[in-house]
Amino acid sequence: MPAQAERSPRRRAGRAILAAVVVLAVTPAYLALSPPWQPVAVHLACAAIVIAGCVRLLRLARSAMEAAPPSPLDAPPPPAAAPALDARFLALRDDVTHGMRSRRYFDRILWPRLSGLAGTDLSRPPEGPGLRRRGPSMSALARLVTEIERGA
Repeated sequence: MPAQAERSPRRRAGRAILAAVVVLAVTPAYLALSPPWQPVAVHLACAAIVIAGCVRLLRLARSAMEAAPPSPLDAPPPPAAAPALDARFLALRDDVTHGMRSRRYFDRILWPRLSGLAGTDLSRPPEGPGLRRRGPSMSALARLVTEIERGA
């Protein structure tokens, strides 16, 4: 909604007088133009009027948006909750999951860690059949963990 000062009768009268002066100043220039250029001058004048109206509409829209409360969709997301599980446990769980999916990950990363935890020789789980080279099953890993727990 426009401010009280913008709606005052004095401001409206001032704008009307300014518009009349501009029209009176431009009329001789329009009549002095050669007839092929007169439509171009009218088009430019209309474009200027449209641009002025669009600028005013943009100002009104911005002021209306600033006055409105912000949308909940524009608010920043709430901070993420801290994980309920320990980060070390989550890392170990991810290692076991990746070790089950990839034999190479199991051989290069998980098996040396398990061997280091055991301190003694562990029986290496057999490779599974097939071309996909999946890691050991969950039951084979569970047997390794119980073997490590007995040794510790």
